[in-house]
Order: sequence, then C-alpha cells, then structure tokens
Amino acid sequence: MVHQSSNVGDQSRGLRILVIEDNLLIAETISDMLEDCGCAVIGPAPDIQKGMQLLESEHPDGVLLDINLSGTLSFPLAGVLDRQGVPFVFMTGYDEGALFPPEFRAVRRISKPFDARDVSDVLEVWGRMARA
Repeated sequence: MVHQSSNVGDQSRGLRILVIEDNLLIAETISDMLEDCGCAVIGPAPDIQKGMQLLESEHPDGVLLDINLSGTLSFPLAGVLDRQGVPFVFMTGYDEGALFPPEFRAVRRISKPFDARDVSDVLEVWGRMARA
C-alpha cells in the first residue's frame, strides 16, 4: 500500500520510502512524518517476509528498517538491501554498538522515539542521491 501526501518537501518530494516496522503505532507515526515531507510511503511492512515482497514489487528509493521485528532481527534483510544498493537506515531503541554485526555498524540509525529532524536529514540525502 502506498500513501501519498499533498505536502511537499524539497529534496524528498516524490521519494518512495519503504517502512518496515512491527509496531503499528510507530509505523503510523513514521509514515505520517514521511508524508509530511512529501514522500510516498510503501507499507508499512510488519515483518521481513512482507518487507521483501514490497522491496521486490515496489522498488523503493530508501528503506526505514526496524532492527527487531517481533523478536526477529532484520540484519538478513539489511544484507539484501546493501547488495541491491538500496539506501537504508535502521530504526532502533538500542544503544550504540549493541547487537550490530560489524558490517552494519557504520549504517546510520534513527533512534526511537523519533526526532523529525533526523528523518528529514535522511530524506534530504536520499533525495539528492535519487536526483544525481
């Protein structure tokens, strides 16, 4: 499912962002933030399987990926995103360095609870990448 807002952001306008988050309230909050920035929201997907389906069918410009999806760590999906060259950030309540495999320690993280500026900063970078 894709939600589109009429609000327009600068660099982020029109970006298609996949949200993979198992907590419905958090997923809706982040989706609202993305729509306010002018993005089209893909999902949200509550688990790795649905996230993979949407990744394959929707071809997002970026992915906001929760680390812990109902007790399942999302690092295998992060590996797929990395191999496909799809930009992503982790959404997490975990502290720096906790549970992160070495190959993902440099990946940007957005801490829960969310700060709209952090989300906006990520979208700005992805928007520049999409238009390059």
